[in-house]
Amino acid sequence: MNTGSGVLDETRVKHLELLQVTISRFGTNSFLVKGWAMAVSGGLVTVAAGGAGWAVAVIALVMTSGFWLLDTYYLEQERLFRSLYDRSLAPESSQVPVFSMDVERYAQPVPWRVVALSRTMRLFYGTFALADTAAALFLLAAS
Repeated sequence: MNTGSGVLDETRVKHLELLQVTISRFGTNSFLVKGWAMAVSGGLVTVAAGGAGWAVAVIALVMTSGFWLLDTYYLEQERLFRSLYDRSLAPESSQVPVFSMDVERYAQPVPWRVVALSRTMRLFYGTFALADTAAALFLLAAS
């Protein structure tokens, strides 16, 4: 739906804006999950060290793993919508239909393992997982 001058028509622009809002929402969700992961992991390890024992540190490790998986889902969806956005900018012959949000049909596939094991995810959640594991092992040895 590009015009001869190369300018996008109004409906295509609205579609791109809708995709941008969706991408932004997934980014915000990812940020909030990271905040919760920090608070929960730190809080549970503090409680464990305060006398609750190694089992609470293991619960912190399980919670960190759960947050890692949830954040992976949000970042995977964000990447899919970014791909859909890029495809929506393609020339008319291969463009995504206006207002389509079908990432499974039009976006490039994004393996969740690639997202989960990306450098930033490993550094962020791996640090908490190691700290939780170390706390559990230290508290187990001390008991």
